[in-house]
Amino acid sequence: MKKLMKKIIIVGSVVLVVLLGLIALGAILMPSDQISERLERELEKATGAEATVSGASVKYWPQLGVSLKKLTLRGNGSQLKKATGTDNKLGDYDVALDEFVIQVAVSPLFKKEILIEAIRLDGLSFNGDLKGQPLSLTGADLAVRDLEISMDGAQNAGQAASLNADQGVSVPMGELIPEELVLAFDGKAKGLLTQGLNLENIIFSGDLDHRLISVEDIKASLGTGLLQGTMEVDFERDPLGWLDFEAEAQEVEAKTLLQPWAMDVANKLDTNLNATVRGSCLLGDESVLKRTLSMTGAFSSGEGMLRAAEWLGDVRPYLGSRQDLVDVKFHSLNHQLRIDQGRYVVENLVIDGLDTHWVGQGAIGLDDTIDMKVLVKLPSGFTPDLGQWAFMAETLRDENGRVNLDLRLTGKASKPMVGFNFGSLQEAVGQDSGEALKKGLGGLLDKWKGR
Repeated sequence: MKKLMKKIIIVGSVVLVVLLGLIALGAILMPSDQISERLERELEKATGAEATVSGASVKYWPQLGVSLKKLTLRGNGSQLKKATGTDNKLGDYDVALDEFVIQVAVSPLFKKEILIEAIRLDGLSFNGDLKGQPLSLTGADLAVRDLEISMDGAQNAGQAASLNADQGVSVPMGELIPEELVLAFDGKAKGLLTQGLNLENIIFSGDLDHRLISVEDIKASLGTGLLQGTMEVDFERDPLGWLDFEAEAQEVEAKTLLQPWAMDVANKLDTNLNATVRGSCLLGDESVLKRTLSMTGAFSSGEGMLRAAEWLGDVRPYLGSRQDLVDVKFHSLNHQLRIDQGRYVVENLVIDGLDTHWVGQGAIGLDDTIDMKVLVKLPSGFTPDLGQWAFMAETLRDENGRVNLDLRLTGKASKPMVGFNFGSLQEAVGQDSGEALKKGLGGLLDKWKGR
């Protein structure tokens, strides 16, 4: 669920722009020399942060407009929650903006309607932390067009947010968005660091229509690869925001793509991944995300290497000096994934190695539990190093002369226990050997099963 953070940041950016726009709108009819001071007070009231505005100017013709120069905010998540009544996971943060411009149509004002023809943010940057991890945005520009809302709607939304904040009531983000508010937006950023992902050259565009945010196109570079996708966040369906998304990754390094949410796998897999996913979830706290996240998709890659030494655990001694069976080179990797009810369901994971073949299925819990079966086919003619019991491996050979190891991974996903399923071997021993041999091997097999 950490990979959803980029989408959540876009939602927050739109709400921030609307807030700035409405605050600036209220300052349009003030004398120019008072605008900076008034806006600083309003921003501090709205966010709880320390605000500075270095310069401001007003234009009355041919459109009403306000231009702000060198705006900064310095605050923390606790202040923001107190001011807005909305929970967040922010620590300390700094926001800097080179220029903010708003242009307002005059004639709708006489009908008690607000039509903001354009809002432009140039040179936006953010530095802070989210859940104790760095969060930064650099070189961002954001433009909003055709923002429409009634004066009463804007006033009522602001009063409701202020009242809930004063009473210490936590307010879902959807309740901060006036119901009749509509707008269109587009933006770009040089960089975004979030939850360990270092995104570059980000572009996006979309619209907000009656508490439904739609982003038709999101693109970003990630390492040597590309991410792109679409999303909708429906605050009418649920004030926390119901997210539906589709995303695609093209030739992204596995370590870069998987590090934030599957670190153990990321550190063992050397390849470039292609992926397509689609899913939905409720944008609540972590427990809500885990409970509601539903996602399906597929991963694939070309040649690469899986460094499986840690996963093989007690199996490794039986592979002798064959390092190629520990650092597994493969021709291709294909994986169908499904996340449902707090579990990452592994369906038909296939790694076609140069000398080995791996097939996995099972589930990995989002609570770091694992229960997976992995069938490993060793190279033709190779015999695991079982000492005086090496002859038993012959019972595990298939028609192509390859020993088949039926493994099971259980316990913690970050450090699983690896066990053998020796059902087929015991059947072979029972069929091909006398009672004495069967009894003698029974204890050894039971000992291996516990590994």
